[in-house]
Amino acid sequence: MASAPRRRIAAPALIAASLIVAVPALAQATQAIAAAPTPPPSENDLRKRLNALNTEAERLTERYNKTRVDLGKAEKTEADATKRATDLERQAAPARDQLGRMAAASYMSGGPDMMFATGATEGMSDSAYLAKNQSAVVARLQAQIDQANAARRDAATRTAQVRQAATQTENARKAAKSKVGEVTRQLDKLTTTTTKDPKSGYKATIKGSGLPAKMTRKALTKLGSPYVWAAAGPNSFDCSGLVVWAYAQAGKSGLPHYTGDLYELGSKVDKGDLRSGDLVYFGGDLHHMGVYLSNGLYLHAPQTGDVVKISKMSERSDYAGANRIE
Repeated sequence: MASAPRRRIAAPALIAASLIVAVPALAQATQAIAAAPTPPPSENDLRKRLNALNTEAERLTERYNKTRVDLGKAEKTEADATKRATDLERQAAPARDQLGRMAAASYMSGGPDMMFATGATEGMSDSAYLAKNQSAVVARLQAQIDQANAARRDAATRTAQVRQAATQTENARKAAKSKVGEVTRQLDKLTTTTTKDPKSGYKATIKGSGLPAKMTRKALTKLGSPYVWAAAGPNSFDCSGLVVWAYAQAGKSGLPHYTGDLYELGSKVDKGDLRSGDLVYFGGDLHHMGVYLSNGLYLHAPQTGDVVKISKMSERSDYAGANRIE
């Protein structure tokens, strides 16, 4: 019986001791979980986000385009109202001047105040009658001027509102495009590859995740394949045949096996804006072409007796242009 109290006393002590050990351990575990780095988004996640951002950017662009059209209409309405008010003021000026001269003449001659002639015109002097008519003309013109000025003020208010909406939409569009650029850079970084040509020793970096970059990576798998005139793979190629084959492997089949026709596709690209996957052409008759890689390097199937390889664009003096097929 004497041992029972000792057990009852020991139990809380053991629990307290357990808590002293467990609580810090739990806190450390919680901190470790909180401090664990968030895994980077996958390529698939980034593509989904990029698609959503591009869609939103397109919506905002069209909304901005509409506000620009609305702003043009509002500005024209304001300009028309301002011109109307100005024209009416100009029309009223001679009548006001004449009425002022008549009033001044009446005052100087000591006659009655014609400005306040009201009621019937019977028995009026000629000068009083003319003054009354002139006063009515001025009153009518002033009413029109007041209406025109009210319309001008309303138009100016509307213009200011539309201009503010256009500014807000443009800012939202710029923010959306900035987000598109940010995600694109993340995606490009995630999909950057480097390839070295064992024959030339040139090393090229391919950036991007779009169709041109995918095509480029397919084309690079054929480094060292022999050049054969009119061949389009899978084991030998001519210059345009390599491009046609690589695009087909990347999901875009049916491209023309002819440099002249290929050059007419897609969009033209300035030499200073070249990026991985752009097609580069040489010769005034576009008799040769290749795939731009990076840092002034391009991939091509050169000529009979040679193989698919990486070369420097600076080694050629007959650069003719470039395009991007997406």
